[in-house]
Amino acid sequence: MHKTIKRLLSMLLWVAGIGAVWLPGALAYCDPADISTGKSAVAVSGISDLDLASMLSLTDSYSVTNSSNFSGYKLTCVTGGETLYYRNGIEGGYTVKFTSGDLDTYIKFTATLPISSKSFGAFITQDYPASDFDTEITLTAQVVAGPGYDFATSGGSVEVPLLYLITANGNSTYPTASALRDMVNSKAAAAVMSYSDLKGFASLNLSFSPVSTTCLIDNQQFSLPSTTLYAIRSGEHSDTQFSVPVTCSGSVNSLVTKSFDLRAYSNDIVDDARYIIRNSSSTSSGIGFQLFNETADPLKISAGYNSSATSLASMTAGKDNLGALTSLNIGARYKIFDAAAATPGTVVGTIVIYMEYD
Repeated sequence: MHKTIKRLLSMLLWVAGIGAVWLPGALAYCDPADISTGKSAVAVSGISDLDLASMLSLTDSYSVTNSSNFSGYKLTCVTGGETLYYRNGIEGGYTVKFTSGDLDTYIKFTATLPISSKSFGAFITQDYPASDFDTEITLTAQVVAGPGYDFATSGGSVEVPLLYLITANGNSTYPTASALRDMVNSKAAAAVMSYSDLKGFASLNLSFSPVSTTCLIDNQQFSLPSTTLYAIRSGEHSDTQFSVPVTCSGSVNSLVTKSFDLRAYSNDIVDDARYIIRNSSSTSSGIGFQLFNETADPLKISAGYNSSATSLASMTAGKDNLGALTSLNIGARYKIFDAAAATPGTVVGTIVIYMEYD
C-alpha cells in the first residue's frame, strides 16, 4: 500500500511540472486589436500628410515631430505579456528622387525614435490603450545632391515607412531597416499582414511639387532728359540709366525651379534691326529711343514672345539663387533712325519684359 501511494504522488508531481513549464510560455503574448471590430489586426497609422514644397522653398532642411498615433487600436497582453521593439523604418537615411518637369530634386529623409523597446506585462489578461504603446517620431527632410537614391517618383508623392513595432523574433529576423521595408513598406500592405511578428506600422505620406519660378515686374515709367536735335545729331545721346525692380518666387532651397531668361518685347519697333522704339504718341519725327545694358551694348527687342530678343537676365534651374535677381539695370538713349525726316518733339514708346522658360 505504501509503494502505491508513492508512485501516485510522483505521477502527480510530474504532471504538475509539465503544466508549470508549458502554460506560461505558450500563452505569453501581446496582440493588437481594432477597437471598432474587436478583431486582432496589425495596428496601422498614416501619421499625416505633409507638403514639403513650401517648407523647403528657402531652406535645405525641415523637421517635424508627430505621434505614431495608433488611436483606434488597443494592445491585449496575456499571461506575462512580452517585450516589443520599436524599429526605425528609415534608419541610416532614405533618399527619394522627386522629378517635376525637367527638375530632379533629391530629398534625404531621416527619423529618430525616443524608445527602442518596451515591456508590456499581464498577470492573466491586460489591455493597453494606444497612448501606452504610441511613441513620438521626429522626421527630418533635407535637400541633398544626387544621383543616388532609394526610391524615385514623378507623381510628387511618396509614403515613407517610419515605425515598425515588432516582437523579439521579428527583431532578429529583420535586422536592418531595408529588411523591414522588404517585409512591408506601406500602410495598405501592413493592414493585411499577420500580427505574429509585426504588431504595429506607422508611415507618413509626403508630397513635393515645387512651384515653378516666376518673376513679377510692376509697371514702370521712365523719362529721358530733354536735349536738342543738334546734340543728338552730334552723337550726344543723353544716356539715362534706371533700375527696374524684379520680384521672383518659387524655389527649392532658394534655388530656382525653372530655367528662364527675361527678354523685352514691343509693338513699337521702328527699325529692321529691332533696336529702336517709338509709337504714334510721339510728336517728333525720325527719332526713337534705344535700350542698352550695363556694358552699353544695345538690346535687341523682339516683335513676338520668342528668343530673338537679347536676354536681360537668366537663371538656371537648381543652380542659381532666387534672391540674386532683384532688379534689372537698363539704360536708354535717343536714337535717330531716319536722319532725313528727323524733327524735334517728344519720343514715346512701350516695352514689355517677359519670362521665357527653357
